[in-house]
Amino acid sequence: MGKKAASRLLPLFGILFITAYIRSATVNVVYTDYMRLVNSYLNNVFSFEPYMHADILTRIPVSFPERIVNVVFFRYSTMFDMMMGALGLGVIGFTAASYCVKRNISLGMMIAVLIVIFSLDKWEMLTNGSGWVHFAAFGLFWYHYLVYDRELAGEGKPCDGKRLQVLPWIIILLFAGPYGAVYAVTFIIADLFAMTVMKKDAKDCLKRIVCMAVPLFLYILSRHFSVEDRAGATTESVFTVISADPSLIPLLFIRSFSSMIAGAEMIRSSGAAGAVSLTAGIFVIGCYVYAFLLNFRKRLYERSTFPLLLLTSGFLNHVLITCSRWIFLNSYYGMSSRYALQYGAGIVGILLTVSMAGKKENAGTEADAKTTVQRRRTAGKAAAVIIAAVFVTGNLLTTAHEIGMAPYRKENFTAMRDTALNFENRTDAELVKVLQYHDAEKTRKALTLLKERHLNVYE
Repeated sequence: MGKKAASRLLPLFGILFITAYIRSATVNVVYTDYMRLVNSYLNNVFSFEPYMHADILTRIPVSFPERIVNVVFFRYSTMFDMMMGALGLGVIGFTAASYCVKRNISLGMMIAVLIVIFSLDKWEMLTNGSGWVHFAAFGLFWYHYLVYDRELAGEGKPCDGKRLQVLPWIIILLFAGPYGAVYAVTFIIADLFAMTVMKKDAKDCLKRIVCMAVPLFLYILSRHFSVEDRAGATTESVFTVISADPSLIPLLFIRSFSSMIAGAEMIRSSGAAGAVSLTAGIFVIGCYVYAFLLNFRKRLYERSTFPLLLLTSGFLNHVLITCSRWIFLNSYYGMSSRYALQYGAGIVGILLTVSMAGKKENAGTEADAKTTVQRRRTAGKAAAVIIAAVFVTGNLLTTAHEIGMAPYRKENFTAMRDTALNFENRTDAELVKVLQYHDAEKTRKALTLLKERHLNVYE
């Protein structure tokens, strides 16, 4: 199979695989965060009034038309939302595969990249349809990375300059929600770097920075007016927490990296979760350091900025999760599969970097210089193979484990469906435990509304 054909077929197979997994592991039933969404928006799905508040941007406006389509044509199906998430992940896969063809990345490395992208380490996000828009947002992030890469490489299409100025407004204001911060900071850093180090046109860089910073500011302003519901979070200050447990935040940060080799459930079942998660986390951090050094030492960014953008985004997401999730006082919290979508960009960035680094080495004219270059090239290729093998093996094992878990997850969803269908006869404690939303009263309110409208399990 040629690389061009593979770049089209393999992401398609990835979408079909994710779709098959969703169907094998879930049933159509609202649970967890859907309760809040139902109470907020389904009293009149055609009304934009719930969005007409100062916190509108935190409500992700693009969900308004999607929710109408879901209600009108699919009777508010969580399965429809999950399939939308699979398509969003497919956009990421097609973008990465397209890049591999354009930059002549080997077929083997393309396959490794797609294995990471379509890994079931993201099972929590994939089986919670309310997160479909996050997959869509990351698909747009990756598309923006690709456009930026070809523009800085001097290979831009006629409208790419305008696209780079318009995309931030669309993505941050309509799609990104809380993920927009890392996306925006990544590009602001990139343009500052392009302007000062790569000596790109300062006027163009500043225009892009402004077009990124203004919608980011609007989102932050909107978020200021929102009220967050964080059950289980501590109310203690970070200084109090650090004084009581100085190791919490460093361990949370390191362990968050380990989930990109093996899923949290696999690590916990190892019998030595603490040691395994720390070892794996340190290895992944080492891979990040190595990839960043390669980018700067070999000036790979002059050939392509795409891997460096992915690296920066992935690493910043680890920082963000650590800074925002220490409040749950659990050093394993950052390993949750709900964050794998955010972390995954960094792993792909690592794989693409080590692949590009092995492609070209400027040899001198002297025999000893050529020998040194050859040794470096051989060592670089060996490192690339080892790194790719570790990530591919880990993700394949995680995926295989999750495929084995799919029937049990479906049983759990079936129990949720039975509980939702008979919620009037269930206690508050049962509703909270089974449907995984902390407020039984709001859960009853949401299920009553759905039953009255003949939506979801009540159609």
